[in-house]
This record gives sequence, C-alpha cells and structure tokens, in this order.
Amino acid sequence: MNVTGYAERMVRSDYAVLELALSVIGDCYKELLQKLDKQIKELKQFWIKMGVKSDMIHVDNRTDIRISDLEYGSDKKQNKYSIQQAIFVTMDDLDMAPAVQNKTAIFMKKGFVFSEQSLKFFYSKGFEVQKELTKEALKDGEKTAREHAEVLGLRIEKTPFYIGNTDLSTAQTYDHPFPFHRSWEGGGSTDIENKFSVAVNMSYAIK
Repeated sequence: MNVTGYAERMVRSDYAVLELALSVIGDCYKELLQKLDKQIKELKQFWIKMGVKSDMIHVDNRTDIRISDLEYGSDKKQNKYSIQQAIFVTMDDLDMAPAVQNKTAIFMKKGFVFSEQSLKFFYSKGFEVQKELTKEALKDGEKTAREHAEVLGLRIEKTPFYIGNTDLSTAQTYDHPFPFHRSWEGGGSTDIENKFSVAVNMSYAIK
C-alpha cells in the first residue's frame, strides 16, 4: 500500500537581512573610492544608532567597477567610472527591520544612490524543523495506511518497507507562494511568517 505522509507548521523567521548596493559614478577613481568609503561609514553610524549591532553590518570587499568613456550606442561622453559595493545589514529584531529599511531611504535625499535594495526574512533552524516535521509526516502516513487497510478488513505491517526522501518545502503566506531558501544569495522571504511542510512517500505491506 502506497501512501503519503504530510506535516506542516507555520514558522516565524528569526532574523532579517537588509541588502543594499551603494553606487557612485564619476571620472576620478580615487575620489570615488573616498566618497564610497565616507558614505559607508555614515550609513554604519546611522544603523548603529538605530540599534543594529556593529558586527552585523557586512560590507562586501568585492567592489563592482565598471569603466566606460561613452554611453552605450552613442558618441556622447558619460562618467568614466561606476563603482558599486554591496552591504548586508543583519537584524534579529524583526520589528525594527522595516523601520531601518524605510529610514535608510532618507539618505537618497543626501545624494546616496542605492542601485539595489531589498529586505528579506530568514529562519536559521530549518533543519531542526525538517526533522520534527518528518517524524510527524511518518506518523501521518502510518495512520493513513492503517485507516485504508481497516476499510478493506486488513492490517498493515508495523513498519513500512519503503520510505522516500524528505524535502523541506516552504512557501510564503501570500496568494502566490514561492520557495523559501535559507541562503544569502537570492534567498529569503519577504514575509515574516512562512508555512514549512514535509511530504514523505511510504509503502506498507498488508496482511
């Protein structure tokens, strides 16, 4: 008898990451690096005053540098250098995170340019949840197999002879959910609470 055990749980994220790409453009490379460094220091001071821990502010040392004398497809001269630097601000106070994001946007009035900006929520104990939900899914599958067998006047063996692989699936609570990945690049969720679920394919011998 083939059955699928299923278990799900609503989980609240335990930390948030504000990701920014700070950009500067101009013709003097040295001056641009100094400007970028000054702006990063100003942002750090601002975030620390808001309550962000200093060791939770990470500036990517892989600076993205683009060099161009002319605008694409034309003979018009443009700024020679475009430099971008990624900044990651991690916060364990989820209620504070949206305020940090909104107030950081005020720096655009000061001439700061954020070519990218996003706030995402993460959960650090996904593997623990997967183990717990897997146990629940196995019990659910056993219950389903037992109930189906009883309808036929039969019984199942105590243990399944086949258990498939288990994967942790997570979706936002929006109308159009998408997978939630516990990673720094392209992962996270824009919703604080997400539905974690596990489905296990199982096979029982009947007697």
